[in-house]
Amino acid sequence: MMEMKKDIFISYRNDGVGSNFAARITSDLRNSGYSVYFNPDEARSDDFPERLKQAIESCKDFICIVTETYISQLKQNDKICWVRDELLYAKKIGKNIVPLLINGAVMPRDVLELPEELQFFPHIDAYTFPEQYLKSPYEMLCSVLRSRDDGENGYRDAYNLSPNFHPDDALRDILITAKAGNVKAMLTAGIYYYYGISGGKNEKEAAYWFKKVSGTKEEYASIANRFIARMYYSGSMPREPQSYKKSYEYHAKSEKEDVYSATQVGFMQTIGSGCDFDYNKTENYFSSILDSLDSSHKNILADFYFEHGDFLKAAEIYREIAETYPKAAYQLGLMYKRGVLCTPFMPDYEKAAMYLQKALDNGFMNAAFELGMLYFNPTGTFKKDFVKAQKYFEIEAMKGNTEAQYMLGYMYNYGHVERNLQLSIKYFEMSAKQGHVWSAAYLALLYQNPELHNYEKAFKYCQYAADCGDTASEFVLGTLYLYGRGCEPDENKAYICFRHAAENGSPEAQLFLKQIEE
Repeated sequence: MMEMKKDIFISYRNDGVGSNFAARITSDLRNSGYSVYFNPDEARSDDFPERLKQAIESCKDFICIVTETYISQLKQNDKICWVRDELLYAKKIGKNIVPLLINGAVMPRDVLELPEELQFFPHIDAYTFPEQYLKSPYEMLCSVLRSRDDGENGYRDAYNLSPNFHPDDALRDILITAKAGNVKAMLTAGIYYYYGISGGKNEKEAAYWFKKVSGTKEEYASIANRFIARMYYSGSMPREPQSYKKSYEYHAKSEKEDVYSATQVGFMQTIGSGCDFDYNKTENYFSSILDSLDSSHKNILADFYFEHGDFLKAAEIYREIAETYPKAAYQLGLMYKRGVLCTPFMPDYEKAAMYLQKALDNGFMNAAFELGMLYFNPTGTFKKDFVKAQKYFEIEAMKGNTEAQYMLGYMYNYGHVERNLQLSIKYFEMSAKQGHVWSAAYLALLYQNPELHNYEKAFKYCQYAADCGDTASEFVLGTLYLYGRGCEPDENKAYICFRHAAENGSPEAQLFLKQIEE
């Protein structure tokens, strides 16, 4: 028997990290009043897919816990893949899909890495959670869920509770009017299908009605064009390929009447998406609509200036919106840190710290690492503070930031606040597993310490760092081969390592070369 309807379906890969996180987020959501479908003991019997299908159909929000192994399984396109089948079915019936990236997982940069039917996935807005997440990302998650509190029974399926409004009846009446030729009703029908207000999302019907409205000269055509542009941009236009060019064309049709389309035209011009790149044309266009934009869209022009080196113009906009838009405060902090707002360039760490702290206080967590670096390695009159640096690095390390993990490993190794080799190993390994070369190089040395003694691990990490071109690690690898630590002794391999290191300027490698030759 299918259990009662749930607001939220939790999809996860049973890979340890994913299942543990899924259990925690389920507990927190239930404590917040949401009803959640999560059963780690669900038996994989023959009717399991059918039970999953029923659970997904009944939910309003589909949360997928995305780990590296979750992404890997999607890429492999195995015949049996529960997470893929869940995701595809949720997409098919128009559920609100909310990916949570955990433990350093990132969406594929190239959608072609995924099978064709899954190439929509990287385009969905995803939320990055540290394994031990803070309050800020959890509140952000709750803000995008469709599940809502009805005021009496907490979060539950509140569909059709209104005594005065029934969406299914409303859509039936709208369709009668739309089929009779009423353009406003046509647009409304498209919006109902686009957002799934009645019976779930139906992009085929949405596109049908939007295109009918677009073909008229009525005032509503510009709104329909905006929706069509969004569908082309995301690749959700039925039976047509994803197209930035068509998206740009439809936004351009409605830019004069619609602020959103005007903003998208400007944004697409900043990167030459669906149109030719022209710096002056883009600047003039954005300047003409700037006063009508909100902070997040003004930030697009500021980023455009920043990325093309027009720092003073960028800073002017960032300062205007820094109080309400944390990314702008973060960018200002970076600019003061790098000194690009002075001629000649001169860092101002006091102002950098002020703006970076403002960004962090308003929830922009990336600012933590930059603050840590300010206090770890200051300049001018700005005071060094290893305690603050460590605190800020820990915030970023738990989010999966490899540089922050490396810095914590470094600080615990050398005792900047306290010396703790076990914690140093922990953070270096977190970073090295994500490909951080210097972390691997330090692990190669630490695992040779008498209190840690693991030559096998020392050899593995040293070999990785050496293969990545780290000269010091190539020298250390030579010593491991020479003395047979973590590997079979091999003087010839040791000699090759020393020679390569010596050619790259390692004086110690030159000494060992002479020792072998003698």
